Amino acid sequence: MIQIDTMSLDSIGPQAVRLPEGRGMSERPVQEDDRRNPSAGRASNMPEACASCPFQDGGLCGAVRDARSSRRRKTEGTVRARQNLFRAGEESGRVAVIREGWAVRFTHVPDGRRQVLSILTPGDIAGAEFIMRPSIRVPVQALTDLSFCAFDVQELKEIGSEDPGLVWSFLEICAEGRKEVESRLVDLGRRNAEQRLARLIAELHRRLSGRGLADGASMPFPLRQQTIADALGLTQVHVSRVMSSFRENNIVQVIGGRLHILDMEALLDLAEIYRR
Repeated sequence: MIQIDTMSLDSIGPQAVRLPEGRGMSERPVQEDDRRNPSAGRASNMPEACASCPFQDGGLCGAVRDARSSRRRKTEGTVRARQNLFRAGEESGRVAVIREGWAVRFTHVPDGRRQVLSILTPGDIAGAEFIMRPSIRVPVQALTDLSFCAFDVQELKEIGSEDPGLVWSFLEICAEGRKEVESRLVDLGRRNAEQRLARLIAELHRRLSGRGLADGASMPFPLRQQTIADALGLTQVHVSRVMSSFRENNIVQVIGGRLHILDMEALLDLAEIYRR
């Protein structure tokens, strides 16, 4: 995921929490009638409920599924676009995996400007810091309508005590998050606007392609220019100018919420990413 936060546990993504009625989030535990209504929010046994999920074999989901434990229950929920998954300082005992939709972790500086810390896409983990601390440091907001699966933190700890493989999987995710944090810090400190934006696009394409969510050189792209600006430390006007340059030079084009990479080599050259 795209990161600039220096906390390795936080770099795995935002945290999904239960919100009061009317806050844009829907979630509830399993009910008897849910067995007859597969579309209802529910708690379920992972091997059965996750059979059609594209993320069942990787990351946290795969590690929990493969663990030698019978503790594999989860809850499912949804959040509407532009609604918060949680507020800063809010407590929740769950770790979530985004199934559909995009979100951002962000903070504000004293003068009110926003800095996007992470861009989360389907398959990213939300709430990893609950493993180590009781509350959330920064808020998370859904950019689009969002659906997720959530796992109880205490239950994850119990699974980890029974099967250390889950612990190693979690540490691997932390290490990958730290790597991306360091890359983003270099982008902000040593690269110009064109390079920053090219690297953001290339990294999103790499992530989405690896999860089967990109169609060749085309991928979903629900990011507004202001969100991109807040992630890259630029102004919206500067982002607009760079995107126009990319389009005029037939490097990328955004149409109908999808970004099409027209010249991959040119994009990677701008991003200073060299294929081996």
